[in-house]
Amino acid sequence: MQPSFNELYQRDLNRLSTEIEAISEDVLWERKPGVINSCGVLTQHLVGNLRHFVGSGLGNTGYKREREREFKNTGLAKKILLQQIEELKDEIDTVLSSLNEDDLQSVYPGKFPFDATVNEALIHLYGHLNYHLGQINYLRRMIEEKS
Repeated sequence: MQPSFNELYQRDLNRLSTEIEAISEDVLWERKPGVINSCGVLTQHLVGNLRHFVGSGLGNTGYKREREREFKNTGLAKKILLQQIEELKDEIDTVLSSLNEDDLQSVYPGKFPFDATVNEALIHLYGHLNYHLGQINYLRRMIEEKS
């Protein structure tokens, strides 16, 4: 049986939590030479992106994204980032478990970077999640190597 969107998102948001748990608090916001963002910044970006496009866009949660803040608000405690991921997982679960096949084939109801059905938007957002999850994993391992 093919996994649902909710199962895939939950699995990889759990992986995001695992990555953040594995990095030391003192290097969570560290950037390596030639790397623009830290693990903390990328995590905030993923949370903001998914809360905006899935939570607010599909679930009408009322979340108001501050995209610039995702990249400038550094120094939060690791436990706060982990809490934000847990809250996101709950939001994703609520929204995605409410969608049916007709919903997935409908046009994405909010403003999206391109014309897309809900299904296409969720595929795009899932790819975005995994792109940055890979960056976080690689950056965490680079930081650990120097220690």
